[in-house]
Amino acid sequence: MRNCMAIVISVLYTTLLAAAPVDVASIAKKFEKLGEWQLPQTPDYTIYDPFRRAEPLIRQAKAVKRKPKPITLRITAIMNDRAFVNGRWVRSGDRIGEYKVVGIRSRGIVLKAHNRTLFLPMREKKRLLKVKESEQ
Repeated sequence: MRNCMAIVISVLYTTLLAAAPVDVASIAKKFEKLGEWQLPQTPDYTIYDPFRRAEPLIRQAKAVKRKPKPITLRITAIMNDRAFVNGRWVRSGDRIGEYKVVGIRSRGIVLKAHNRTLFLPMREKKRLLKVKESEQ
């Protein structure tokens, strides 16, 4: 019974010590005061910054202003007052990138950007088979 009680008490003390906030530096100082132990000497390392060489390149990349890539516009369908352009339905007055849709016609759409008016025709379907109609 005494052995069990001793084990329980030692486990409790161990958990209390493990749960207590302990600073390694304060423990090292206590050991140094005893004179039996010292922190090992660390050599002076030169710390190399791998990004230092890249700093001019990063500054240069930030300074360069890139022009936005031109958008490839593709009309796949026109229905009443709407057109299906690049995967979404648009109406007159909507914006597609830098272009504003001014009008929708039966064969394409009219776009306006930077005081320029453009007509974008709808793509013709490619037919795999040519059908000839013969009179009989």
